[in-house]
Amino acid sequence: AASTDESTSVTSTVSSEIIEAAASFGNVTNGQSPPISVVIKRLENELYNLVVSKDYDKAAERTKVLYKAGWDRIIKKVVDILIDEGRTEIFDYAYRLYVAKGRLALRSCFPVEVRLSESTVFVKLINKRDGYAALLDDNADFHDDHRLLAHRNTTTRFEVTWKFVSFWTGDKLYFKLRPINEALFLKLGTRKDEDGDRTAYGSPAQDTNRHLWYVKPVRYNGELLVYIINREYDMLLKLGQSTKYDGYRIGYGHSTMDFTPDIFAWHVEVL
Repeated sequence: AASTDESTSVTSTVSSEIIEAAASFGNVTNGQSPPISVVIKRLENELYNLVVSKDYDKAAERTKVLYKAGWDRIIKKVVDILIDEGRTEIFDYAYRLYVAKGRLALRSCFPVEVRLSESTVFVKLINKRDGYAALLDDNADFHDDHRLLAHRNTTTRFEVTWKFVSFWTGDKLYFKLRPINEALFLKLGTRKDEDGDRTAYGSPAQDTNRHLWYVKPVRYNGELLVYIINREYDMLLKLGQSTKYDGYRIGYGHSTMDFTPDIFAWHVEVL
C-alpha cells in the first residue's frame, strides 16, 4: 500500500495538472497563474458544460480526476447547480459515472436520490402531497395488468419497495420501474379518462415506451424530491384524490405537464 506521503504526492500532482489545464483555457497571457477561486470557477463551469452538452463520458472522466485530486467540492457544487436547475441530465451524468467505475466519486458527491441507477439501491416512492407509498394491486385485470395504487401505510417493506432498472438509449437514461416482489413493470394505459389522465399499471411486458420513465429533480422547501415522467406521453406520475378504492389512491399520468411539487413530486426513500 502507498504511504500517506506518497498518496499526498500523487494527489498534489493531479491537482497541479488540473490547475494548469484550467489556466490554459483562460487565455492567461501574463505568465502568472490565476487565483485559486478563478481556477475553481473555471473547473466548475467546464464540468457543468460537459454535462449539459451531454458529453457524459468526458464528464465522468473529468469527475474521476477531480475526485482523485481531492477536489470533490467542485463536483458537489456542479451537482447542486444541476439539481437546483431541475435538470434531468443529473441522472444521465450519475449513470455514466457509475458505468465508468467512478463509484467512489458518485457515492461521495451525489445525493442518494440521484443514484437510482446503482444496482444496490431500492426505494419507496412516497407522494409529497399525501404521504402515500406506491404499490401495485394484487389483483390483475383481463390484460394481466395490475393497477398502481398508493396507501398511507408506508412501513410495509416488500409491497412498497421498488427498483429503478436503468435503460440507456441514445444519449439519455430512462428507467423501468418494478416492485421487488413481482416481475411487473410500471406503464401508462393507452386510454385517457374524462380528465385527460391515463391510468398507471404494472404489467409483465416491458417492451414499449409506455414502460419507460425519466426523472427530474426538484428542490422544494429544503427537500430533494423528484418528478417521474413517462417517455411515451410526457405525463407526470401522480395520485388521484379519491380514496374510495378500499382506502387506496389510484396512480395516473397527469393530463398536463404541471411541475407543482406539492401535488406531483415524490419522495425517494432509499432503503
